[in-house]
Amino acid sequence: MATTSRAWTFSNRGSPSDVLSLTSSRPIPTFPPETSRSEEWILVKVAFAGLNVGAIFQMSLIPAFLRNRTCIPEMDLSGIVQEVWHPHAENSSSNEGGTTTSGSTESNTQTRFRKGDGIMAMLPASHALPTGTGALAEYVAIPARFAVHKPPSASFGDSAGCLLTGMTAHQQVAESGAKPGDRVLINAASGGIGTMAVQMARQVVGPEGHIVGICSSRNVQLVESLGADEVVDYTQHANLPAYLAQSFGANPFDAIIDTLGHQSLYVNSPSYLVPSGTYSSVGIKPPDFSIPNFLRAVWQMKLNEWWPVSRWLGGVGRLWRGVSMMEPTLEDRERIAGMLGRGEIRVVRDSVWQFGDVKEAYAKLGGLHASGKVLVRVDETVGDDVC
Repeated sequence: MATTSRAWTFSNRGSPSDVLSLTSSRPIPTFPPETSRSEEWILVKVAFAGLNVGAIFQMSLIPAFLRNRTCIPEMDLSGIVQEVWHPHAENSSSNEGGTTTSGSTESNTQTRFRKGDGIMAMLPASHALPTGTGALAEYVAIPARFAVHKPPSASFGDSAGCLLTGMTAHQQVAESGAKPGDRVLINAASGGIGTMAVQMARQVVGPEGHIVGICSSRNVQLVESLGADEVVDYTQHANLPAYLAQSFGANPFDAIIDTLGHQSLYVNSPSYLVPSGTYSSVGIKPPDFSIPNFLRAVWQMKLNEWWPVSRWLGGVGRLWRGVSMMEPTLEDRERIAGMLGRGEIRVVRDSVWQFGDVKEAYAKLGGLHASGKVLVRVDETVGDDVC
């Protein structure tokens, strides 16, 4: 087995096009891992990585003292287990399909994974930033709690494109309080999170409910195919909140799910959201990836959360809920994998890029007009892209 591999890394702060570099000499991780936590680890040969806007923020904004000196970007990946390690598992190559490397032989601990297993994983920032671990590498060593088995019915590409977006969308739908028969508005319905939110909201509100998606004209048919009853083309309305008030003020929505974070939609929501309704948002979209605008967005999020809802006290008049999946649980991951395996959700792909074209892939993603997920084929020899 080779001792080095390819990976995209960054050491300085800036845009992906400026700070990312492709190395062919990254040492392949070995076990035992450098950790004091007693848990199972897996070495994964990566098939696909799913790109996320959050990674652009991390590259652009996180100072060096808050992360590893050299980092590999991205959180979502799929691949095949090459090695399994647990500090209390016996050295053994007799298990069906698997080999474990142990730190001790105190007991024969059963591991969740075996060599050859197909997996899908989402790495939280709390692990990725201090360790420098990321999905845009040919080999990744991670705690097993960040991974779940890839459903047999799902492709490796789809498996890399659904965990973070799926978990975020699921939480947004839950936080919105949507229920059977409700009217729900979904902003940025054709994006990575939005395409998941439309499908999940459809399952919640049922056939008697009504879903309105907001996207551009080129994605109207896509959003309708995912379950929207009606689509608003935002490019046709210079003042989108005014149009929503005019069109839906007489029959307002019971919940609003904003998968992009437009503050103006929230501020004007009393004109088209029932008084008891919740505005569930992924945050506040800053105008760019600069530190000042990011800090302003964070401050506005906190004001939305903390300021009294009452308009008499200066509030908007509607409850705002911010959603973040920075520390999802194993149960969260398994829920989305199960939904993918059962066909309850499907991954909409904007594009698939070769490993050498990661900068171009980020340029597409950074424009914030991707229709679904932007994926990177990390290693053509790992897995396949068919169900």
